[in-house]
Amino acid sequence: MTDTLVSCQALLAPIVVFVCGMVVLLLDLRGRAAQATKALAGYAYFGLAAAAVSCLPDLQAAAGASVKQVPIELSQHRYFGGGLMVDGFGSMLTLVLCLIAALVIGMSGSYLAEKKLPRGEFYALILFSSAGAMLMCSAIDWVNLFVGLEVLSVSLYILAGFARREIRSEEAAVKYFLLGAFASGFLLYGITLVYGSVGMAVKTAGITTSASSYTNLMVMAEVLRETVHTNHSLATSPLFLMGIGLILVGLGFKASLVPFHAYAPDVYEGAPAPVAAFMSAVTKIGAFAALMRLVEPLGTIGPNGQLIQGVLWGVALATMLVGNILAVRQTNLKRMLAFSSVAHAGYLLVGVLAGLLPGKTGGSIASDAVAFYLLAYALTNVGAFALTVWLGSDEGTEFADIRRFAGLAKRNPVAAAVMTVFMLSLAGIPLTAGFLGKLYLFFAATQAQQTGLAVTGLVVSAIGLVYYLNLVYRMYFCEPVDDRNPEVRAGGAKTVAVLCAVAILVLGVIPSGILGPVSAADANQSYLRGPESEAPVSQPSVRQPGAQSAQ
Repeated sequence: MTDTLVSCQALLAPIVVFVCGMVVLLLDLRGRAAQATKALAGYAYFGLAAAAVSCLPDLQAAAGASVKQVPIELSQHRYFGGGLMVDGFGSMLTLVLCLIAALVIGMSGSYLAEKKLPRGEFYALILFSSAGAMLMCSAIDWVNLFVGLEVLSVSLYILAGFARREIRSEEAAVKYFLLGAFASGFLLYGITLVYGSVGMAVKTAGITTSASSYTNLMVMAEVLRETVHTNHSLATSPLFLMGIGLILVGLGFKASLVPFHAYAPDVYEGAPAPVAAFMSAVTKIGAFAALMRLVEPLGTIGPNGQLIQGVLWGVALATMLVGNILAVRQTNLKRMLAFSSVAHAGYLLVGVLAGLLPGKTGGSIASDAVAFYLLAYALTNVGAFALTVWLGSDEGTEFADIRRFAGLAKRNPVAAAVMTVFMLSLAGIPLTAGFLGKLYLFFAATQAQQTGLAVTGLVVSAIGLVYYLNLVYRMYFCEPVDDRNPEVRAGGAKTVAVLCAVAILVLGVIPSGILGPVSAADANQSYLRGPESEAPVSQPSVRQPGAQSAQ
């Protein structure tokens, strides 16, 4: 009982957010009076703030380990049989999730009121989805990852169709649900294949493992290491490779990697703008946090490491190319941002590939770069979608037609300046967070001997200048298509858009090394190096695969 209570520390942030979501949902039953519904946002902010505060000790521990140059494993803690890891990397991304959820709640108040949608349900679903993503950030067990992914996904399915009176929103929800459920099936089937292949490798090779579960990443890495030079190598098992492939399909769908990206433009366009903003950020954070933790041992152990790296290399290149090329043709801002998110998923996959370099230095740089890029990308996308809400028309339509941005600088110079910041950041122009994010990612790739991919990513990202700067050109150098001043929903959405723009500029001038203590790769190295170098943290005990995970 005591061990269970202690292990709940790993779930403190998602538990706080989830409980807060249930409280908001129950309080919403009291009535839908204006005063009562506005107070619900305050409860949601309180829960997110409490979750953020609960992450600070882990960030401080990681920072202390970095400053004192002691092994970063000393700042890690593993719970529930090693199925969850609490460290600086997961805590940093949890803080980002809290920030994004708070911004989305802040921008949605007037939007929900205008469309007469229930705020309590919306806020609760945002909190539930955030809690699922937080679990994904800490999971180092396939089962825990799947649980977090489903909590995240089910809430997003409902949110995509939250504008119940709009056919487009309902269509987006159906598409997202059907394709998402299909992708989850791939992921779950892949987990079962990995479980079976790891168990067979243990028994046929006669390995005495410290297994708490054959779905545990530490156990998988240990078995890969122990069997690499035997006739029963797990790395050459067709069953294992098939399972890993199916798992990557499931995660690739959530990350919008090519060829699993086709749903993104339709869902982003049909979903309410606050939901599209939240979806674009939270799914990327959850998926790439999982990839950083779960893919590394696959690329560094065994003869098939080069094969896995080659597959991911090809996916990254295709994702960057397809996303940027298709974005050029779009006339709807939400669809353009959807294809832009596909391209940025390719850039993030460059960081994941850089984390495959054996050793602590390269992996540390890569994980720091991925964490920073996720923060910069999330702020930029949320801000851009907030601007579509800010400038929405009084008929309830969103300001998403790119042609309507013509002459915006003359009619609303503040909005034009804010959108310019977002476009420059997405394009990777200096003095923005997006520029530093790309710089960190491509630098990490060069440190991991992935120079070719870094150069390719740099060249492909130049395509983005076409559609990002085209929007800026329209705002400043084209005549307005109408005389209406597009500012109806000023308030929460305007505040969020301006705050995101300011944050992007501030992060754009902060020196590198801001995320030095939060390294996922250093965390993973503690079990990739073998038992002789493991740090004195709570480790899973030796037993057969019946032990529980944090399910």
